[in-house]
Amino acid sequence: MKSRNTIAASIMVLASLGLTACNPPMPPEVAALLAEQSYTCVEGDAKVSSPALLSDVVQGWSDSLTYSCVDPLQTMTMSVASISDNADIQISEAKATCEAKVSVPLAVEASVLIFSNSELSSLYVSEKSLAGILEGSIQNWSDLQSDNPGSVISKKPLKLVTKTIPEALNSVNEFLTAKKLVGNGTLKLLPDKTVNIDSYSSMEDGSMAIVPNSYAVSLGLYPASIYLGLDSEGNPILGNPDVNGIQAGASQWDFKPSKFGFDVSLNYSKEPSVPEGFDTAPTPYQIVYPVNLYLCKDTLLNRAVSRFVLRLDSQGALGLSYYAQIPEVVRVSALLSVSEGLPTPTPTPTE
Repeated sequence: MKSRNTIAASIMVLASLGLTACNPPMPPEVAALLAEQSYTCVEGDAKVSSPALLSDVVQGWSDSLTYSCVDPLQTMTMSVASISDNADIQISEAKATCEAKVSVPLAVEASVLIFSNSELSSLYVSEKSLAGILEGSIQNWSDLQSDNPGSVISKKPLKLVTKTIPEALNSVNEFLTAKKLVGNGTLKLLPDKTVNIDSYSSMEDGSMAIVPNSYAVSLGLYPASIYLGLDSEGNPILGNPDVNGIQAGASQWDFKPSKFGFDVSLNYSKEPSVPEGFDTAPTPYQIVYPVNLYLCKDTLLNRAVSRFVLRLDSQGALGLSYYAQIPEVVRVSALLSVSEGLPTPTPTPTE
């Protein structure tokens, strides 16, 4: 049986085919859907930089593009730039190093609290306890006992690694400030642009740190879940920093147009989306932030390449990466934003 999304997509395709026959203005949602059915190719090669942990995905996009924009279409390619300053397109969770002409979300990253404790393989931390750890009022592991019903946590000094990635720090600070658990600027964490994944490859026993989730997944580190209490059956309610929890958190994003694309911000009162095939939404993990796509040069080539990597099949490659896909409504809006000025796509001919 077809899903409602598939049926809706089919209806929109049929509607678009009818619209193109009489040349009225095409609804933006239809134009976005048509972009999924065909390739828009512009002659040239675009240089793209990305975080190291996303490089394999970017290389995969590059390889896929090589087989997509070929004769009789114009030859369009993308090559991986090792230095972001030389890139035509930058993919980054940080601000662009160029004067970006367009900025839209491409993937979802999260800030997670990783821990090293030889006695524990899992850990729950309430929002209040997370604030206490990062403000310095919680300095012993046993203070987390009430967050971990059914576990025994021994007394042990808790050491906080204070240096962290600026974007991860900003995300957790925004989260705790929005929850009114800390005052802005009161965390013991220090932003440090020199910190990288190697900084966390060997965590001292008894220590904790705030890192991007991509680091934690890549290194096999243990992230704490956000403990929200017990349900009616006595089971813990957890905001897990896994793909389901992170995508549920990102589904609470509100987005608004900006001068160069659009920005997202978390709306904590917004109901998370129910994934297709599920009856209820996962408990959202809400310490999330976007990995953005920046156009350093506003050319038709760079817009066409950006459209290619925002296609649904290209986004699917993120499922095999250390990052989560952006919500569909955000992706379609990003696709429309980068498509401005490009030729209106036409459906791929079928026999």
